[in-house]
Amino acid sequence: MSDKNIYWQSSENMSAVADGSIQTTVTSPPYFDLKDYGHDEEIGSSDESYEAFLERLRGVWEEVYDKLSDDGTLWVVSDSTMSDEGAIRLLPQDIVDDAIDVGFSHLETIVWYKPTSLARMNPKLLANKKEYIMLLSKGDAPKIDPEALVEAGEEDPAVNGRSQLGDLWRFPVKRGSLGGNVLHKAPFPLPLVKRMIRISSDPGDAVLDPFLGSGTTAEAALELNRGICGYEINEEFKSIVSQRIQGLEGAHQQKLDGT
Repeated sequence: MSDKNIYWQSSENMSAVADGSIQTTVTSPPYFDLKDYGHDEEIGSSDESYEAFLERLRGVWEEVYDKLSDDGTLWVVSDSTMSDEGAIRLLPQDIVDDAIDVGFSHLETIVWYKPTSLARMNPKLLANKKEYIMLLSKGDAPKIDPEALVEAGEEDPAVNGRSQLGDLWRFPVKRGSLGGNVLHKAPFPLPLVKRMIRISSDPGDAVLDPFLGSGTTAEAALELNRGICGYEINEEFKSIVSQRIQGLEGAHQQKLDGT
């Protein structure tokens, strides 16, 4: 696989990617009927029901499972949502349940604390300062770097000094424009993605993001000397992704357009 493979289409069909070629997948799927990223056929806002939305996501997890190596992993960042009737939808658990049905094992659930977040599930309720990160594995012996599990830093309130990484991660969300582009409504912090990639892959490995968005996973992977494979249905992100990864060589030969 080349260094930069970006496909401007739905990740419900990833036949262009060889089975077993991906080491780790890092992604945040869309939320049902909550954020519209501007494409008529995108998963979430175009689906007629929450159940239909989950079924389409399950199809993506099936594709990811096939593309991962036997020791590969899947990181999914998501949060609970609220229906129009005020009922809480436990989307992270629904994702885990479907991924387990596909064949994944659920290794960890991490709480990502976002101290600068202003997002609210509902104007009448508390400000939402967290999301969940679910770590899943394809096989019984996933590739995990033990050195990456030992970190120090203010971003992790569960760690004092240099000790085993905890399951509460503090990464502020820095909003604003990237190159004047404000299309993406829920950007990843780059250090958060880098942590996940370091834990679950080595330099030269390939990283997949089936919901690439503005390209944070691509930038993080290439800066860490990994290859990147990304799927994004909204071509309006093409210019900002190109800008973010321009000049980043990663592990292989360059290829951006996915043709």
